[in-house]
Amino acid sequence: MKTCKNCQSEFKGKYCNQCGQKFYTEKDKSVSHLIEESFHFLTHFEGNFFNSLKAVLFRPGKLSAEYSNGIRKKYFKPISFYLMIIILYLIFPLFQGLNMEMKYYKKLEISGNYIEHQIEEKLEKEKISEAELAEKFNKVSAKTSKVLLLVFIPFTAMFLYFLYFTKKRFMFDNFILATEINIFYLLVFYLIFPFIYFLIVDLSGFYITERTLTILILSGFWIYSYIILKYIMKEKWWLTVIKSLILILIHSYFVMEIYKFLVFETTFLLMNQLQ
Repeated sequence: MKTCKNCQSEFKGKYCNQCGQKFYTEKDKSVSHLIEESFHFLTHFEGNFFNSLKAVLFRPGKLSAEYSNGIRKKYFKPISFYLMIIILYLIFPLFQGLNMEMKYYKKLEISGNYIEHQIEEKLEKEKISEAELAEKFNKVSAKTSKVLLLVFIPFTAMFLYFLYFTKKRFMFDNFILATEINIFYLLVFYLIFPFIYFLIVDLSGFYITERTLTILILSGFWIYSYIILKYIMKEKWWLTVIKSLILILIHSYFVMEIYKFLVFETTFLLMNQLQ
């Protein structure tokens, strides 16, 4: 019998039956073993990551279906994958994307007037120009907008729950599906697509209007949503067309109005705390 140094439980074999910690020997403290573990981590990470990436991009729904059914070892954890996409978006922003300058929040359809009133009150209270306030705002909102991308998952999961209420799916399954949908959304439309846009516009000089960009993004997202919902929910094609359209319209509304309102309010709150 061995005693686990982590939880003090007695066990047989290489791993503790209670907490799962490995029983380390003097051999495990060698430099060669350290190199071996590092190599194992890199190859294991690479295999899981690219399996997940391939599934998200080319087999929509496969990751969600298998992960929910217990086939997990060959995949990178969906939530961890999503967090990695957020970090990449934070480190390598090719254009503003989901982060806007302060002046544009006043143009939000529903909350625009309320936001404008908040800005005017702030200017009056601090006795500064709008340009100075905007500079402070932009410094804080750059990171705030990325962190709040996490709210995409619970929102999408809850909407999927109501959209497919009769399916009586576990909320866990909806969260995994919502994570895969939003991984694709961020990865394709805010990392890959901006890179392609940069190549087309900046290098070739070919201009794409904002309206065209919006149509391309919504069309691509609709097609992806149809494929993944058809694969997971297995409903009639015409019903999936309708539900996938509802999903992308509600998701887009959430991004353009609710999410951006949350970004503005959170940024203003943090600005007050930093003073």
